[in-house]
Amino acid sequence: MGNTTNERSKDFLVSTADVAFIVNGMLAFTGTTSLNTSISVSMEDQEITGGKGGKTLYKYKYGRKLSPSIEMADWNLAYIAANVGSSIFEGLKDVFTVAECVTLTKGVGTLKKVPVGKVFIEKADGTTVDVTPTGSVITVGEMDGTILATYQYNTNIKRITIDAESTPMIGELILTADKHNNKKGKVGEVQIDIPSFQLSGAFDISLEAGGNTTTTLNGDALAVSGSSCSDGSVYAYISEIPSIESTITVSDIAATPAVITLNVNDTQSLTIVGLKGGLYSNISIDSNDCTITSDDSTIATVSSGIITGIQTGTTFINIDYNGIKDVVKVVVS
Repeated sequence: MGNTTNERSKDFLVSTADVAFIVNGMLAFTGTTSLNTSISVSMEDQEITGGKGGKTLYKYKYGRKLSPSIEMADWNLAYIAANVGSSIFEGLKDVFTVAECVTLTKGVGTLKKVPVGKVFIEKADGTTVDVTPTGSVITVGEMDGTILATYQYNTNIKRITIDAESTPMIGELILTADKHNNKKGKVGEVQIDIPSFQLSGAFDISLEAGGNTTTTLNGDALAVSGSSCSDGSVYAYISEIPSIESTITVSDIAATPAVITLNVNDTQSLTIVGLKGGLYSNISIDSNDCTITSDDSTIATVSSGIITGIQTGTTFINIDYNGIKDVVKVVVS
């Protein structure tokens, strides 16, 4: 029977991601009640065929596109404002009360708000009249009973305007999801950072008898210059963040220059690169994270990755990073 204790553990992303949207360096909104978050990456391709039977010899890939989609369970005017490219106005405005039930005694009733303008009355028999209120008091003939009143009143509100000309906002979109391991539980999170995300501007508001109204934020990532020259144009960065800070594991290290020639009292800095292999790129290792010693400190010394020539001769500098080692030859003339 095989020993299951050596079975490799597996990581999983669970549930949906939390969301942050930053526009011009200011936080536009956060969302922690997303129903689902997804990112679609697509590419176009051109086939190159040839030979007997028109074999596919190569596929030229181009036109990569990255399209996030986030469905939010909560109601937030900021979601709509970002989609239409509008600011949220806050202040006094006339709004409507629709079909407020009012009890009349000898034709007199009191409304919950003070109307602005006329009050439209629906009587029990289905007929409709309008009356001019006195403050919040209305008079509808001499009747007793109940009526439905629709009217405007003035109050503080939040409002956005959907116009014909504004365009959706562009900002930085950040998604974070928890990462779990089948043996250890939660081990960290995965963060997706889209430096330039343009909302599509299309959205639906569906008011249903059952359930709640949701808001979907769709859009496309726009290509921007990467954080380094080697990145080129970038749509997004995906980072794994451990719960507990850990040392980066490498299979080998390389210190450069491999051979250093110095005059007495000259200095030279070491550059240390970690090699991981597979699909991983090389990483830069801080010399302060290494143990670096000189075989003969009368010829050359080393401190914080800086080598200093002391007197004429040859020695070796030893670099140790978590048990992985390299050696640099130093010649002082």
